[in-house]
Amino acid sequence: MPNFTFKAAHACAASLALFLLSGCHSSHSSQFSASAQAFPVGVQPFDNYLNEVESYLQEHRAFISNNKTQEIFMNMPFECGTQYRDIGVLLVHGLGDSPYFFRDVANAMCNEGIHVRTILLPGHGSKPGDMLNVTYQQWQTETNHHIRLFSKEVDNLYIGGFSTGANLTTIASFSMAEELDIKGLMHFSPAFKSRFFVSRLAPYIDSLFPWPNVEEEDNPSRYNSTAMPGFAAYQESVNVLQDLFTRSDKEERTLNLPVLMVVAEKDSVVDTAIIAEQFRDNFTHPHKCLLWQGQDEPDVPENTLIMQTMTIPEQRISAASHMSTLFSDKNPLYGTASDFRICDNGQGSDAEARCKAGEEVWYGPWGFKPGNAEENLANSEQDRVYARLTYNPYFDRMVDQLLAFTGKAKVKAFCKTY
Repeated sequence: MPNFTFKAAHACAASLALFLLSGCHSSHSSQFSASAQAFPVGVQPFDNYLNEVESYLQEHRAFISNNKTQEIFMNMPFECGTQYRDIGVLLVHGLGDSPYFFRDVANAMCNEGIHVRTILLPGHGSKPGDMLNVTYQQWQTETNHHIRLFSKEVDNLYIGGFSTGANLTTIASFSMAEELDIKGLMHFSPAFKSRFFVSRLAPYIDSLFPWPNVEEEDNPSRYNSTAMPGFAAYQESVNVLQDLFTRSDKEERTLNLPVLMVVAEKDSVVDTAIIAEQFRDNFTHPHKCLLWQGQDEPDVPENTLIMQTMTIPEQRISAASHMSTLFSDKNPLYGTASDFRICDNGQGSDAEARCKAGEEVWYGPWGFKPGNAEENLANSEQDRVYARLTYNPYFDRMVDQLLAFTGKAKVKAFCKTY
């Protein structure tokens, strides 16, 4: 009975908060209902997995363009560098995203003799409605399955991910690192802790409030709309990870495994200050590095930090975003030559309309407003229209560090600026 009361109280509070935040969004489109057939899980070998996922997407994806082949390609799990066995990297994507988020990083590493493999988490790649049936445990089980499978095919295994994928692979490391001799973690915008209090309530209200936001689906590589069970699964990964980082007596628990993290200081999605603290305190192996994209230096050991300023006026960049860490400026969808813009950036309808109309924009994370962080700005700076930053201006340097991390060194020393 006390547990029911606790959940009910949180459900009421969260429902009100989410209603106020998102407005009265709803949808009756088939995009927002779950597929009758379950997503293929636990499949092996990897070739069979690829075939089953492709068949599933062909049958169940709600296509948003006439280019169905491209949409399938962008959402498919993939691998490259299959001729190499010495070093393997398994990467897991984030909430609402797809394996396409790793195309640039994977291609760069495969070109240097590394075998890279990605997976597609259940509920993703097909249509937002398929997120109605997902659970954290489902994602964790599938992640663990592919880690174990890939460990049999390479001699030196690294794992990691973007956002929620970083949570899932870190959790797996606590139980599997020693058994499988995992060599290290590669994390891009790890989502160890959310900035939003409301997300902490998601596990209690996922059945009461299934759609906190319904948006136009115009991005072939990810969902714009996310069902509450997806948020709940993400939050469960946060809860599990934070429990692993803390012993029952509230003392910190550590993971003695090499790690490389790329973090955008002004990331609007995750609490980057907490992530920096946990990088410092919970990851104790000396072979570690934090690529910090921002202005204010975090409190981490000097020899584990690379500072990368994100105030780059010549590229109209004010700050890095949650997603920008992963993409090259040459990416066909998210790079500088693309006309695709994410204008829904938390800046009001007028600025969003100006962005969509093709007005010159600056780039940053969701909700970025220079006036909030800087004083004495000129009127022209205060009136800037922002689109999401979707590429990493330090992409090549990041790749050099990834290669140095695995021993495929292209720089003189790991975690040193040059």
